[in-house]
Amino acid sequence: MVGKVKDLIPKMLELPQDKFYEVKEAKSQRSLQQNKMLWELMHKIAQEQGQDDIEVYCQALERADAKSDYIITSCEMETSLRKTFRGVKFIRTQEVNNRECYVYKVYLGSSKMNTKEFKQLLDITLDWCTQLGIPTMEDLYY
Repeated sequence: MVGKVKDLIPKMLELPQDKFYEVKEAKSQRSLQQNKMLWELMHKIAQEQGQDDIEVYCQALERADAKSDYIITSCEMETSLRKTFRGVKFIRTQEVNNRECYVYKVYLGSSKMNTKEFKQLLDITLDWCTQLGIPTMEDLYY
């Protein structure tokens, strides 16, 4: 249940009394405007640097020290990795059991970030735009 206390208490009183319930304050999430702004800026940076949006996104995630992990897999699995993880960065080849494998750094991505992590990613992206002379118009999104 999500709502204000005065609305929730009557509903909670209707619940079975022999069970335990946990009450938490709802956390704020980033706005759709902030998410849209992030991707617009990623696209502008990509255009400026002659890269694709996902390459720039991975660089921004790395700069933000976003949550990531390394995966060693066969070369045929790259497409599946890119479907599972928003950010996938090829690191190197590595031999495992006499078989050539690829090492990837994978990022969970901004959709899994809390508001603090997302703000850090957005701030890094805004700074990057400033360095490249890309107008951000951030005041339209906050």
